[in-house]
Amino acid sequence: MSLRLLHVSDLHFGRSSVAAQVEGVERVYSSERFDAIVISGDLSQRTRKWEFERAREFVRDAGGHAPVFVVPGNHDTAWWNAPLGFGSIPAMYDRYRRYVCDELEPVLHIPGATIVGLNSAQGIRAFTLTARPRDLSVVGALREEQWAKARREFDTAPSGDLKVLVFHHNLLRGEISNRWGLSNRARGITSAAATGADLVLCGHDHQANVECLDVSGRRMVVSCASTLTTRVRGGGPGSINVIEVDDKTIQANVLRWREESKSFARVMWTRYTR
Repeated sequence: MSLRLLHVSDLHFGRSSVAAQVEGVERVYSSERFDAIVISGDLSQRTRKWEFERAREFVRDAGGHAPVFVVPGNHDTAWWNAPLGFGSIPAMYDRYRRYVCDELEPVLHIPGATIVGLNSAQGIRAFTLTARPRDLSVVGALREEQWAKARREFDTAPSGDLKVLVFHHNLLRGEISNRWGLSNRARGITSAAATGADLVLCGHDHQANVECLDVSGRRMVVSCASTLTTRVRGGGPGSINVIEVDDKTIQANVLRWREESKSFARVMWTRYTR
């Protein structure tokens, strides 16, 4: 069994989006074989119609080359339609569902892998509030029933499948930002591992990071993809991740944009035993 996954996040179609880098990603998925293309949220910048229209084009074109798997991010969520839960929760996702994907928590089965998406972009709700004011509308949250859904999906996955969990907010604390993506902070690591996931794909922090964790006696690789905008954490160009899997190993590759060649080149790779 051999799998290749393209992991992209935080395209933020809007003022900060770097068109050349987006076009570079389009060349990557057009010229290489991928079993799935995963986009871990924040396709828009301000939930504007034209931003989602561009996102729809990107998803449609990518889908002509491999199955596309996408979850929403906090920038895709019109939280002001239901502040603190007062208003319409479905309205928060209206444009995302209309232009990008109707399903907020999709599940995809491909040969050799089961991919489960969870919606961590919950807006401003009682359960997303923290003691840190800067978390307001930015921090993510995953509730126990969502983790339980992922566990059920993985429990019924075909034997030997790679179990891939996808959500927007960074599971690990950012190296530069020093911020956890989820409101329950480090407890999210334990919850993610308890689902049975072998691989977690996320974004949000705008800094590429790949780590292998040993949690309660089992191994889990976490891939956090950066952004294709001018807002890379710490400055510098955007990047994408390519995950290569066989029966024995998971290899995560970080490909950074090189302006001189107008292409992505591998700057880091790590290989872990499954």
